[in-house]
Amino acid sequence: MNSFRQLKDLDRNVWIRFFGEAINGIAFMMLMPFFALYLKDRVDSLFLVGLVIAVAPIASVVGTMVGGRLADQYGRKPVMVWSMIGNAIVMSLFIVIDSLIGYIILSAFMGFFNSLFHPAASAMVADVTAPEKRTEAFGLLRLGHNIGATIGPLIGAAIIVVSKSVIFFIAATTVFIYAIVVAIFIYESLPSKKEGEKEKEEELPSPLKVLVQDKILLIFIVTGIVISMSFSQMEGMLPLHFDKELKHLAPEQNPFPYLMAFNGLLVVLFQLAVSSWAAKRTVGFVMIIGAALFGLSQIAVGWLPLVFFAGKTEFWTIIAIMLVIYTFYTLGEMLITPVQMTFISNIAPEHLRGTYMGASGLQWIVGGAIGPLLSGYLLDRSLGNIMFTGLGIGCVIAGFVYVTIDKMVSTARVEEEIVSVES
Repeated sequence: MNSFRQLKDLDRNVWIRFFGEAINGIAFMMLMPFFALYLKDRVDSLFLVGLVIAVAPIASVVGTMVGGRLADQYGRKPVMVWSMIGNAIVMSLFIVIDSLIGYIILSAFMGFFNSLFHPAASAMVADVTAPEKRTEAFGLLRLGHNIGATIGPLIGAAIIVVSKSVIFFIAATTVFIYAIVVAIFIYESLPSKKEGEKEKEEELPSPLKVLVQDKILLIFIVTGIVISMSFSQMEGMLPLHFDKELKHLAPEQNPFPYLMAFNGLLVVLFQLAVSSWAAKRTVGFVMIIGAALFGLSQIAVGWLPLVFFAGKTEFWTIIAIMLVIYTFYTLGEMLITPVQMTFISNIAPEHLRGTYMGASGLQWIVGGAIGPLLSGYLLDRSLGNIMFTGLGIGCVIAGFVYVTIDKMVSTARVEEEIVSVES
């Protein structure tokens, strides 16, 4: 409650998005934990499952290239609304499409519309939030998403027994409702252009040009690829790892939906407190702690299923042990995710926030594309333990890189202040 009181002065747009993210969380987390399993029954190999999932982030390149720029040029609100309407249509089409090519096309459009939404939505939060409150604001949105994420997997687990198509219908409906909420209640936050800036409106750089010009951003994104690969495997392909290795369990005993629901519950209970703690620390310090917890938990997730199968461990014992591992995994996630967005918000020029958010999305695109292809190949060969170990080590290394670039940013700011005082 104290954390909520501390956030009471956040802008109306942030609070509306908080409730909207809860709706969105139900939609996506009802669907995504079962998406890989849904595809497994309809295509010929796990590699093809990975291919369908990988198409989405590949298609996101197009959305990212234009989404942030459109948000800077025409406003945050219209980009957010139309991207969600597009996603609702795509989700509903999964009900009637039943072919590999069809799944690939729909996955591509889902990736495109997702990549339109996030740069605009993140830029809007930065527009209306003071720098010292941004970590807490992004943490609040993660809380909203995970309220839905706590409920979504359990609803999906109940519905999938009856009909998998119903999940797509409900997910599409909730995303469409969120689009209506944004259209009606959120106000446009695009900063007004000062005199002389209007003439430069057409000269807004593309995310790729921003990457070339801003080396700190480039290092951040390259480092973040391993983080995004880890997210895509833990939230998309992990159920296949469990399905492959826990052969002594019945299919309906796959631990994944229970772990996802627990993950969401932990975020609901502790994200605000964690974000409040993180806001008082340096970005680099928070990210190295988060990345280490995130990485070490993945190594455990990679190897424990083999141990469980060898010992014919009972289902509820598996759940209890995995919940402990997921506690550390979720703490790492709660630390690293909001602070990543804060870092981008802080280094982005005001008139290029959407473009910078779009450029930062490239880490999720590249990682999200490579991850499922790699994991599909390795899971077909029962090498999920090797994959999660490699990703875990990569995340720990990424934490040290984050500390380095945070120090680089801090040093540059001090030098700018000294020059400003001298002049």
